[in-house]
Amino acid sequence: MDTHIITALAATGGSVIVAAATVGATWINQHKQTVRELIQARLRERESLYGEFITEASRLAVDAVSHSLETLEKLVILYGIIGRIRLVASEDVLNQAEFCCQRIVKLYATPNITVEQIGESFDPNELDPLKPFSATCRAELMRIAGSL
Repeated sequence: MDTHIITALAATGGSVIVAAATVGATWINQHKQTVRELIQARLRERESLYGEFITEASRLAVDAVSHSLETLEKLVILYGIIGRIRLVASEDVLNQAEFCCQRIVKLYATPNITVEQIGESFDPNELDPLKPFSATCRAELMRIAGSL
């Protein structure tokens, strides 16, 4: 075989291999970047949803210690948020959200207390139905962020 043909075939083969490696590396990098962006979007969505739940549940918890539950309309927004949590959250987060709602409803069933009474008998575990929910959400969000 002619040495010129062998040289040309070797150069062509080398170029094809380098081009394939470049295309493969680019595809892998693009894929990793897309996955990272999807995880970040998922993280932001959950942070927003959990924050919305915490805001509404906090408002209701404060209302529950000084008011009674005349109608269930006060709980509509919170139950709507729980429905959205069911779509995306882990079982642990959902269980804590439901438990938080149960604690708020129980707070509404207790006798109303004044600001002075809250100061005298402040028990953060009793008056903070959100603590277990917040801790569970934090663990889930850190687990998602760790997969970035």
